[in-house]
Amino acid sequence: MGNTFWTVLFPFGICVVVWFMPRVKIKDKKKTCALIMILASTVELVMALNLMVCDLRGISIDVFDVSGVGGLGLHFMYSGFRGIFGVLTAFAWFVTSLFSYEYMRDDTNVIKYDLFNLLTLGATMGIFYAADLFTLFFFFEIMSFTSFVWVAHRQTREALYAAGTYLGIAIAGGMAILMGLFIVYSQLGTLSFDKMAGNTMVMIGSDSKANITWMFVAAGCMFVGFGAKASAFPVHVWLPQSYTEAPSPATALLSAVLSKTGIFGIMLVTLDVLPMQGSWGVFILMVGIVTMVLGGIRGVMSNNFKTTLAYSSMSQIGFILTGVGMQSLLAEYLMWTNAVQYADVLSGMDGAWYMDSEIVAEITKVFGMAVNGTCLHMLNHSLVKLVLFMVAGVIFMQVGSYELNQVRGFGRRKPFLLVTFVLAAAGVGGIPFLNGYVSKTLLHESIAEYGALLTLAEGSSIEPMLSATSGLMKVSEALFLFSGGLTVAYMTKLFVVLFIQKNSDKKVQEAYDAKKNYASVLSKFAIGVCALPIPFIGMLPNRVAKPVAEYGLVRFGLSELLEQQKENIHYYSFKNLSGALISITVGVVVYFLVVRIMMLRGVFSNKKKEGYRDVFPTWLNMEKYVYRAVFYTAVPFVLGIISRILDSIVDIAVVILRNTVYSDRALPYELPEGNRVTHRIGYSMERIRLLYYAVMRKEGYEPKNYEHKLAMKGTDIFENFRIIERSLSFGLFMFCVGLGLTMIYLLVVN
Repeated sequence: MGNTFWTVLFPFGICVVVWFMPRVKIKDKKKTCALIMILASTVELVMALNLMVCDLRGISIDVFDVSGVGGLGLHFMYSGFRGIFGVLTAFAWFVTSLFSYEYMRDDTNVIKYDLFNLLTLGATMGIFYAADLFTLFFFFEIMSFTSFVWVAHRQTREALYAAGTYLGIAIAGGMAILMGLFIVYSQLGTLSFDKMAGNTMVMIGSDSKANITWMFVAAGCMFVGFGAKASAFPVHVWLPQSYTEAPSPATALLSAVLSKTGIFGIMLVTLDVLPMQGSWGVFILMVGIVTMVLGGIRGVMSNNFKTTLAYSSMSQIGFILTGVGMQSLLAEYLMWTNAVQYADVLSGMDGAWYMDSEIVAEITKVFGMAVNGTCLHMLNHSLVKLVLFMVAGVIFMQVGSYELNQVRGFGRRKPFLLVTFVLAAAGVGGIPFLNGYVSKTLLHESIAEYGALLTLAEGSSIEPMLSATSGLMKVSEALFLFSGGLTVAYMTKLFVVLFIQKNSDKKVQEAYDAKKNYASVLSKFAIGVCALPIPFIGMLPNRVAKPVAEYGLVRFGLSELLEQQKENIHYYSFKNLSGALISITVGVVVYFLVVRIMMLRGVFSNKKKEGYRDVFPTWLNMEKYVYRAVFYTAVPFVLGIISRILDSIVDIAVVILRNTVYSDRALPYELPEGNRVTHRIGYSMERIRLLYYAVMRKEGYEPKNYEHKLAMKGTDIFENFRIIERSLSFGLFMFCVGLGLTMIYLLVVN
């Protein structure tokens, strides 16, 4: 028997043990924490595998709900897709904990890192096993704040700057998701994934355009939050610096797992909040295209090893989003053709029914390619990035830098590093017989087969719908192959830097060549076990990749459609290989034009010691010149003007009221300073002192001017009270403004 709740709760329970570590008298606390992390991740992996085994054997999996949390409670569920990524999450934490044993050995904040590492693990498992949007949001916010500590771990100025950007984007994204949740709940009356899609379809059937518009608004809000975590354009700006500044084990998890939580959220929005809405699919498709192209361009032009891998992650997320967009677009076509079939049968139009049946079969086939390709590329990308970022960690431990000019030549005479890096780099590049080729072929064919759909649908009722997006599909296919070429180019750049070229300093190169024990056995095991599946998935796609993808798609209600596709796909036909060949050719051209000519200094000069440079224009830095410029300068300036205007309105109103309704009563005479109280007390004190001199018959009386002193003191005291009063008034005023805006929003939504 298995229980999803205990799989989520277990990492949080182990946090208590790590929390008390600084208070326990143990000789080597760092080593003890590392062993606890390895043990905890091993147990978590066993628990996740147990859930999958129970599901495969038909044994029921217990679902334990926590009522009362946030008023809606926390609800969990298990499905094939969730099971795969639950196992992947636990596996990623397991291998990175093995790698961290050596990488974090000399770190001064190991206990803090392990504590937040466990918190992030529990939150991530909670996301993948969530049964409703509120539970997903609850753990998504925990994950955002705990993973923020990863980015700030080094406590340098650069790390804190990157962490600030990461946290700002995370908070803004979380607020956007929350706004989307409010709208979804107000429109559908539920946040459960099992009910949302059905309720949305009922809404679509009622032809309520206003409600459908609100659902698109909700989906857009949630896309901002989930897209930020997935590093989709244009909310990707946190990615390069955060990936570069975080420790390599944490970066591996950010890329391999945490980015998938964002994709997971976008998929749920696409399939449950806006099911079978082609316009939403077009939007996701376009975002995916821009993300994969921009990420690829930045990856090629970067002169930093880890930053290149960061932009590579962004580009591969674009490939995945392209698959999600194709799913949504093709799902609408399936719904339309099925509806046409039903209408034709009722009207007795057998010929039209037969023609539409062929269209349905072809759309189902292409739809299955998009679905399988999306699921597989998520899995393949995770495996590849675990290898690449741990290799980056090995390099950093030995070199102390990620700059290409510093790491140049490090990989020479290191066969293990060569084999694992080549497998991962070629895999993500879509080279045949490796895992990335399989998933990219499926995604590419889901776009390329669009032309065949258009030809088959000629003269049918669905032809206008297909024709409307035919131009977009042609552009998408071209940019898809071009982005694949960019992947080949930047991975070739890293390969040449590490294993072909020599360091410009001969002594440094000799030191690199002499390093034989550059990684511990645990580190090599962690890297090797992640690299091992890469060739098996590529060489046996129909035996390995296809069953995994189909198991993962049961939850989404797609298993019935995919049952129609019994035949195996011929991945290594000339047609499919030609797409990979085009991308490889593009990659070679881009590598020589951009990397060898533009980036590598000294190619056409005698300055042979000069090396790689970042050629991407600095003025295109969106994080610095768009987001920070807007939210740190423009927004405060505009809000300051608005606040000044509102403050002036209040002052004017007060003056008008004081001169009309609340006019002051005129004093019988005007005091030169102070008020009546200070005047009376000061005058009395002066008289008492004068009387004292008269009674005691003292001479030399001089006035002490008590009235002036008390007037000045009173002015000081009352001015302080007025400052406090003005501050409280302004604070209460701004609170009322915010409360008013909230009430207006709730009235509009309801």
